[in-house]
Amino acid sequence: MREVKMKKVLLIQFSDFGLGRGLYIAKAFSKLGFNILVITNKPVYINKHTLSVSQRRDPTIRVIELSIPFAGPLYKSVMGRLLIYIFFMVTSFLKMIREGTSECILYSRGPQPFTEIICGLYKIFFKKVKIISDTTDLWPDALRYVKMNKIIKYLLISVGHLVNRIAYHQVDAVVTLNENMARVLKTRVEKDVYIIYGAIDLDVFRPIGKDEALEKISIRVLERLRDKFVVLYAGLLGPFQNPMILVDLAKRMLRDDVVFLVVGAGPLREYVKSEVKKLKLSNVLFIESQPYEKMSLLYNLADVFLFTLAPIKFLNNALPKKFIEYAACGKPILCITPECNASGLCSMWKAGYHIEPGNLDEIVNIIELMRKDRKLIEALGRNARQMAENLFSIDKAVDVLRNIVKNLQ
Repeated sequence: MREVKMKKVLLIQFSDFGLGRGLYIAKAFSKLGFNILVITNKPVYINKHTLSVSQRRDPTIRVIELSIPFAGPLYKSVMGRLLIYIFFMVTSFLKMIREGTSECILYSRGPQPFTEIICGLYKIFFKKVKIISDTTDLWPDALRYVKMNKIIKYLLISVGHLVNRIAYHQVDAVVTLNENMARVLKTRVEKDVYIIYGAIDLDVFRPIGKDEALEKISIRVLERLRDKFVVLYAGLLGPFQNPMILVDLAKRMLRDDVVFLVVGAGPLREYVKSEVKKLKLSNVLFIESQPYEKMSLLYNLADVFLFTLAPIKFLNNALPKKFIEYAACGKPILCITPECNASGLCSMWKAGYHIEPGNLDEIVNIIELMRKDRKLIEALGRNARQMAENLFSIDKAVDVLRNIVKNLQ
C-alpha cells in the first residue's frame, strides 16, 4: 500500500483521558504506509500514565507527550480550559516546526479550532502540506449549555464562530463521526466531509471472562465483584453526562448482589461521591481513571454497561469513545439518553436498550431482567460485538483514509 506520495503524518490531539480515537487513526495511517508523529499531552485525568505496550511497539508511530502545568485544577473551569488549550496550541506548534517536514499530512484531532489554527499557520510556511480536520464536537455550540456569565458566553460563541471560519479556510478535508454531523459541517466549512464512526483495536478490546479479567488487572478492591452483577459506567463525570442517574439507580437497587462500578473523573466526580456517601450506598464502587492497557480488562468486569447523557438537543450527535469500547467488549449497553446517534445504533443492532432519562422504574426493570437472564445478556453482547466489528474496526478507518489521501493528491 505505498501508492501515496506523502509518507509522513503529524497528528495533533489534546488528551483528557488518553489518545483514544487519535491512536487508532494513527494505526490506520500506518497500515497505509505512513510514518506518524503524534503530538499530544499527558492525559489530564490519569495521574499514573504511561504509554501502553501496544502504543510503543509500532515502529511507524512515534508519540510525543507534552506536559501542561496545573492542568488538573485549570481544567475544571471554562476559562481554565481555554488557557490550557492555548498553552497546548503554542507548545504543539513549536514541536511541529521542529519535527515536521515540508510535505506531510497534518491531522487535526482537536480541540477545535485550536489545532486547526496551528495547522493553518504551519501551512503558511510549508504550502505543500495537506490538512485533515477530525471534528467530533461542534464548538463553540457547546458553550450555549454551559453555566457562565451571559455576556462572556455570547462573546466566546461569537468569537468562536469567527475563528472557526478563518481556521477551516486552510483545511483540505474534514472527518466526522456520523451523517448528522457531516450535514452540519458541510454548511459551515464548504469542504469534503468524510465519516469515520469510530476506530478501535478489536484485538485489544474484546470479550473475556470476568475471572480472567480480575486475574490480569490485579486491583485488590475489585475482588468484591467476582460474584456480583456489575453495572459499569466509564468516562467523564460532568454535567453533559447526567451522572446523578447512577446515584438514583443505586438507591433503587440497594442489594448485596448488584454493584455499580464507576471508572472515571471529571468536574462532578467528587459531588457524586459525596452523594453516595451521604446516602450510604454500599453498592457503588469508584475507581480512578485507568491507563489504556487496563481499560479493556475493567470493561470485562461488567455484566452491563451504562451510557448516559443529559437531555440536551446539542448532544444528539454524540458517539463517545466509551460507547465504541463498550461495544467492542461485547456486553449489553443501556443507553439512558435522549434520542441520539449512539442510542440509534444500539437499537438498530439490538446491542442493548434505550430508555429516556426520566424513566427510572423502566431502567431498574430492565437491569433486573438482564440480571435474571444470562442468555439475554449473551445475545445482546454478541450483537454489540458484531456492531463494533462492522462499524468500528481500524480497517474501516483505513478505507476512508485511503479515499481521502487519494482525493488530496
